[in-house]
Amino acid sequence: MTRNSDIGPEIPGTFVYLSRLLGRRLKSADGRFAGRLADLVAGMTERFPEVEAVVAATRTGRIVLPFSPGLLEAIMTGRPFDDTEPGGFEIVPPRFLIRRSLLDRQVVDVQGAKVVRVNDIHLLVHGSRMILVHVDIGFSGLVRRLGVEKGYRALAGLMRREPREELVSWKFVQPLTTSTGTTLVKLSLRNEQLRRLHPAELADIMEDLDPGERLALVRTMDPAHLDDAMEEVEEAVQAAIIGDLDTGLAADILEEMEPAAAADVVEMLPEVTQQRVMAAMEEEEREQLERLSVAEEDTAASLMTVEFVSCPEEATAGEALEAVRSALDEVRFINYVYCTDRSGRLSGVVSLRRLLKTPADSPLARIITTRFTTLAPGDGFDETADLFFKFRLQAIPVTDAEGRIEGVVTFEHSFDELLPFYRKLA
Repeated sequence: MTRNSDIGPEIPGTFVYLSRLLGRRLKSADGRFAGRLADLVAGMTERFPEVEAVVAATRTGRIVLPFSPGLLEAIMTGRPFDDTEPGGFEIVPPRFLIRRSLLDRQVVDVQGAKVVRVNDIHLLVHGSRMILVHVDIGFSGLVRRLGVEKGYRALAGLMRREPREELVSWKFVQPLTTSTGTTLVKLSLRNEQLRRLHPAELADIMEDLDPGERLALVRTMDPAHLDDAMEEVEEAVQAAIIGDLDTGLAADILEEMEPAAAADVVEMLPEVTQQRVMAAMEEEEREQLERLSVAEEDTAASLMTVEFVSCPEEATAGEALEAVRSALDEVRFINYVYCTDRSGRLSGVVSLRRLLKTPADSPLARIITTRFTTLAPGDGFDETADLFFKFRLQAIPVTDAEGRIEGVVTFEHSFDELLPFYRKLA
């Protein structure tokens, strides 16, 4: 793609940087000074924002001029334009000020899965339209705005280094928030871009943002797509996010998170905030958190999740698989199905792998393992790590004194806490 950044006559396909337009003198039809270009107003479209108005700084203040072919020609060539067009143009969402909203702001580069700073804006002049197509995140964009581009290029030439443009297509940019005047405006975000990111990438982005930008990002996303990323973020950041969100959204996010991880976050919140958020949660999820919150620190109970798949031992393999399918949206880790007797005591365990290989009409009693390893709620981290290390299990059930299953400690979820003990055992 040709990137002609010189400002010349209106030519379809001409590219221009915003930094080279700012401050341009505008003249009215009678040759009088009409103002200097101070900003551009764009409207959000499906793919690329299009300029809809120009903000001009005059001797008495700022005015907003509706975009027109004549005004575009005046910007590009310096010719006078007809400034008698009706005013009353309002800058309301989904419109936003390009300079004020984006320059020197952090945005999410979805393609590179990182937070970047916008140093300049790359615009396309096509016919009578001006379209925002790229953001410039490179050093070249910064020196261009500072007015020292010629010196920078001369120095780069002496060093035999070609200055490199770093342009990110707008379709890969996820803006966070923008302010127009004193009103905070949320841009229309393309959330499907963020949903395609790996949770660890989204977590890295969240940690790179300042608190205000982080909240803006979280508020635009569906809680169902945030849970994995939230669990990857540092606990202090998790608590800060939940504590600053409105109660309903905070409760929705905690409900989507794995209960043990959600309980850890709630524990870090001030008591008043804990009560407020938990009161807004659904009864089942709230009861799960309450059970986990009373667990003693550094015990198996503090590591366990209360989400697992269980079946009566009289069930068939097919019925057990149906229970697994029904639990897929709620249970994060499904390595085993736990079988219980008529008294509710744990009577056997079968791996998901073996279940898949068993004919659907086979009774579970024939394939379950009746010699299994369990943890007591009060077992310490050292005992828990020892069992994982010794038996190479993916999950271990936690049972009460009567043998009823209370929860499950998974190897994946507990790994960070148990790592020091694994090192001792290695």
